[in-house]
Amino acid sequence: MNKILILIILIFSAAFSQEKAAKKEKVKFGGKADIGIDFKAVGGLDGNTVNDSRLKRTGVVETEFKILPADSVQLEFDLEFDHRFADKSLKKLFIRYNFDNSNARLGFMKKMFTLEEIKSSKDRLFSKKSMIHDVLDEFCLLERDFTLQYRYNFPYYTLIGGYSADGSNSHFGNLTLLSKKIHNMRFAAAGMYQNYQEWTVEWERKNAFFGNLGMTYDGKITDFEIEGVFGTNIQKRVILREDYTLEYSDNSGIGFWGLRFQESFPIEMKRKHLNKIIPFYEISYLNTSTDLQKAYYQIRPAVNLCFTPKNRLQWRTNVDLILTANNQESKRPQIISERVITQFVVMW
Repeated sequence: MNKILILIILIFSAAFSQEKAAKKEKVKFGGKADIGIDFKAVGGLDGNTVNDSRLKRTGVVETEFKILPADSVQLEFDLEFDHRFADKSLKKLFIRYNFDNSNARLGFMKKMFTLEEIKSSKDRLFSKKSMIHDVLDEFCLLERDFTLQYRYNFPYYTLIGGYSADGSNSHFGNLTLLSKKIHNMRFAAAGMYQNYQEWTVEWERKNAFFGNLGMTYDGKITDFEIEGVFGTNIQKRVILREDYTLEYSDNSGIGFWGLRFQESFPIEMKRKHLNKIIPFYEISYLNTSTDLQKAYYQIRPAVNLCFTPKNRLQWRTNVDLILTANNQESKRPQIISERVITQFVVMW
């Protein structure tokens, strides 16, 4: 499927470049690389005893190409490799055509649904995404699929509409509104519709709906973002296994809702070898019911050290804790997962 998609997009791109042969072809190249250590410990419910721990080296290289064969045409291509270059994944591959106040995109790309997903990897403070994003990804809502997308820029906001299809015969409709900056604030609202197949006595087509609301604020002392997500989990739900790790089991029609709040305190240093220090934290909440005992909580304190004027070289360290009272006699949440990630990050 990916080979066919690549071939189709390259043919379209070549056709446009032939039409605008008088224009000089332009290529832009960028990327990000990180290397570090990921220590994860799961358990801790029985007298705070860690049942299992893992220490591993991490490394990811992401490369991004933008090819501009004509004035209004742009081809974007993004690959991600592990540190051994043995495992690779296609992040995006699409052709974009620019109009006066809008653009249309066709190809393999992400869905514009949550603030975490909308942001590029270079703009996110954390190297890893939140628990809420991981769960939505397991629900197949944030997978990158073959997508047709149209964006229109109004004076005060951008409206994005998209249609996606995946290999499981599911179809997605996505509508997102992103405001321009208003008094240091930006607002986002997104809705997603999914049409999917479900087996009862025979295959039936069914529908599900999901929503997301978010806001970001850029201040002199602190920056923060907050978002909420809600919908119906059509395929899976979060449960706690006997070894106290998270699992996703089949359970049709379970609703879910989550909240995420992130705040940072950038400190300008402007030293020769230290440009900025960014202490920050994030708190997330996820539940599949109104019972607080079944909720999952995530707490992530962190600090980033930025060594260059444009923050292209960073040292990132964060602690990741997940707590829950689900499947326990006590209603008080306890730690079920501890994680420490420290990485050097280079962006170009």
